[in-house]
Amino acid sequence: MGSLAPVTLDLSLARGLDYYTGVIYEAVLGGANVGSIAAGGRYDKLVGMFSGKDVPAVGVSIGIERVFAIMEQQVRERAAASGKPVRAVETDVLVGSIGGGLQAYNTGGSSQAHPREVENRPTI
Repeated sequence: MGSLAPVTLDLSLARGLDYYTGVIYEAVLGGANVGSIAAGGRYDKLVGMFSGKDVPAVGVSIGIERVFAIMEQQVRERAAASGKPVRAVETDVLVGSIGGGLQAYNTGGSSQAHPREVENRPTI
């Protein structure tokens, strides 16, 4: 498979947050100019700061905007190589809401949100 071949151990990595109590990690996509796309670490005392209970924990966060930026760049590169436009199809819009009374507001104004007519398909 070879998926772990490009893994690098960098002992100089440091995170500026003092709640980490052990190993920290970052995921960086080679060739992308966005920095790390995910990061996290061990933070045994963080949960206890808020709950009063000693709970060992490990966590990670993913920079979804950075992942989308990489994906968008890849789409643009493929489109340029093939000579095709980036957007070849129309975009559907999904507006979601949590809570009562907001569905009518969300679906009622969607055709005004864009100059072209948008089909309203409310789902509740």
